[in-house]
Amino acid sequence: MPRISALLPQLPTASDSSQVTQAEQSTSEGFPPSCGQIWLIGGTSESKQIAQTLSAEGYPWLATVATPPAVQLYTSLPGQVKAVRLTSTTIDRFLHDYQIQAIVDASHPFATQISRLAIQAAAAHQIPYLRYERPSLPLAPSTLLLLNFAALLQPQYLEGQRTLLTLGVKPLFLFRKWHSKVELWARILPTAVSRQQAIAAGFPPTRLIQQKLPVTYAQEDQLWRSLQLTQVVTKEAGQAGGFALKQALAQVLGIRLVAIARPLIHYPQAVNTIAEAVSFCQNLGERYYP
Repeated sequence: MPRISALLPQLPTASDSSQVTQAEQSTSEGFPPSCGQIWLIGGTSESKQIAQTLSAEGYPWLATVATPPAVQLYTSLPGQVKAVRLTSTTIDRFLHDYQIQAIVDASHPFATQISRLAIQAAAAHQIPYLRYERPSLPLAPSTLLLLNFAALLQPQYLEGQRTLLTLGVKPLFLFRKWHSKVELWARILPTAVSRQQAIAAGFPPTRLIQQKLPVTYAQEDQLWRSLQLTQVVTKEAGQAGGFALKQALAQVLGIRLVAIARPLIHYPQAVNTIAEAVSFCQNLGERYYP
């Protein structure tokens, strides 16, 4: 199949109505012009695997990520990568300007906002949409699965515990009123922005663990022992999110692992393997890229 271009119009800058960040990678050399491309909603290791396969087979793709550092995930791949937070008022222009012909949503299981937005836009514009959903893992006996954060924020789950939150920075504001009642630590990314957000959420700097991900079993073991934890709270984010490692260590140390269940979203079409996601693109290729 001929290699097809990812050279399409640039998104407007943050000063324009689309409110797009400036961070981007554009390495589409070698692709001649084409009529459209695949929008890969990324930021995950699986999205990189999909991008690698699409590149090898000559399909044009544009990946979007939520933060500028995530752009580096796709370094050296022949596609465009943009750090952008789309909204209901900017997504139509995005789809038009980049001539999006299909959407492959390989975002994080908890990135519900962009998934819902993409599903709605795909339906409105009659664009094929596919969700790649990383497989869930079986729960260990020491793992407690809770439906949502509201279920967690109860005395029976937090009081009397030494708790490490491995949830990212966004949900930390939910724990603001608990700092004077319980022992809480939060692991965040080692960036100034994450630190500022965590402190704004009420976490003292001494209760922040700034650590680059992923972590090894040895690193996790050392951290949990040093803090003398009695429980760890995480997201049920699958193998790529380190869930299996946390379950194994929790059982060894006799620590309770509390997992927040994935939000429920009705995906029009979903698969659980990289091969199926690539097959979806290949089938579309026969239609759009003969």
